[in-house]
Amino acid sequence: MTLAPFDKTPAPVAKEMLKLAGLKQGETLVDIGCGDGSILVEAGKMGAFAVGVEIEPRLAEQALENVSSSGVKRFVTVVVGDYNCLNLRRADVVTLYLTTEGNRKLLEKFRRELAEGARIVSHDFEIPTLKPARRIAFRYTHFDTRTLYLYVFGDGN
Repeated sequence: MTLAPFDKTPAPVAKEMLKLAGLKQGETLVDIGCGDGSILVEAGKMGAFAVGVEIEPRLAEQALENVSSSGVKRFVTVVVGDYNCLNLRRADVVTLYLTTEGNRKLLEKFRRELAEGARIVSHDFEIPTLKPARRIAFRYTHFDTRTLYLYVFGDGN
């Protein structure tokens, strides 16, 4: 079963996700299933430290190329592997564009590793059993609206 089919996150959506998360300069972001690195690039441009994990080596390589060509390489690390290869204890923000089932599989890891106050922003898919602090519909083109969910650990989760 595919937990995260690749679908490029457009830059306006990535920016809105980071805005919703309240990402600040110097914070640490983890992008699970980073794909081509679009969220990593935007986080790096904000002066945040970003770690992307990507199971597909071809996409991880593309993410590294995009990070490098965007001039944010000093802020970003890309890891080839699945989400289990990362420890989330230092993450201030986690971003996701996984299916609902993919999000469900991460729930125990979130509960074990995320610190109180850590924020998660999920693109289009809810995290079952967690209560979103905010849910927004973000229209980024005339025809396309994306739903973003913000979860805050320690806020009823």
